[in-house]
Amino acid sequence: MTTKRKSDFEFCKVCKLNHDQGQRHKYFPNHKRSLSEYLNRFRSKLADVRFFLENPSPLRPEHVSRNRFWCVFCDIDVVELDSSFACGNAINHLAGADHLKNLKHFIWKYGGAMDRLDNFRILDDDVAKWEKKCETLKEEAALSGEGSHGPICGLLRYPMMDLMGFRTLVAHLTLPPFHCLRRNILKYYFRELVVVQ
Repeated sequence: MTTKRKSDFEFCKVCKLNHDQGQRHKYFPNHKRSLSEYLNRFRSKLADVRFFLENPSPLRPEHVSRNRFWCVFCDIDVVELDSSFACGNAINHLAGADHLKNLKHFIWKYGGAMDRLDNFRILDDDVAKWEKKCETLKEEAALSGEGSHGPICGLLRYPMMDLMGFRTLVAHLTLPPFHCLRRNILKYYFRELVVVQ
């Protein structure tokens, strides 16, 4: 007669509960629902970072403390202390090999589709384009005479804004009467406005 050995209790950070079901826990409906919400929250944060990937913006020293990013796959807080562009360290972290390794382990342990890994990371090609845009902004700042005065300021294509400021702007634009104009306002604000300091 064989006896079934009960699994040890382990904590599921997706469901935020202890269980003794082992690997089969990730197939339960409640876990799948929690996983979907968990990944959607991260996608929302990643969308904010991707905005700064497409539109590099210099990071002012007074905004450094508010510009942080928690990576749920790596369990680390990515801070922008030594970055001259908004979300620069977050972009480099999300494109790194350690993040990819931790992401694969998370998907294996908690479930999810391995073919959707690129939804939760930044590709090297995108980082190369971002770095090229950053170099262009640095050159523009140097030509305008602001390059020798510390962080990049000066004549820029995009307004100075940190991650928290962007989230606040988007939150206000979801309220009436702006909710129907949100896309057009954001497009105008970030593509057409020229900021001179």
